[in-house]
Amino acid sequence: MAENIYELGYVNEYKKWLQDDLCGTLDPTPRTGRQIEDVQVRLQIQAYHFQQEWNRREQEFRRTEQEYLRREQEFQHREYESQRALAFATQELADARACLIRLDLNLDDQLNTLQGMSMSSKAVFAEPHGITSKFLICEEVEKARGRAGPSAF
Repeated sequence: MAENIYELGYVNEYKKWLQDDLCGTLDPTPRTGRQIEDVQVRLQIQAYHFQQEWNRREQEFRRTEQEYLRREQEFQHREYESQRALAFATQELADARACLIRLDLNLDDQLNTLQGMSMSSKAVFAEPHGITSKFLICEEVEKARGRAGPSAF
């Protein structure tokens, strides 16, 4: 018998080994069901995580929206209070200005009246505290005029 120089038995052994080795890989039946279950479970887990993330972001959005609305209301309240305070201060300033103008006119009238009187008649008004207080008021009015500028009165 001739010697097998090409080792034909090796080819048969290789085929047998390859078939045994690839049996689980090439036969999709046992892996298909498990693979579908794995995909479904994985997708369910991902859907659960996405839902959790969605809920978390939605809660965060609502919290942020509520905070924004609260700050907006606070801002509107402060704005309203500022407008009220400004209107009140403007009215008070107008009233004070009118009062100072009336006081200034009254003092001017009184001083003009004194200038037209004789010295004996001025003696009635010569009480020290009366003249002093009137001149102090005149000085205060002049100071207020100087601080406010010429357009104030």
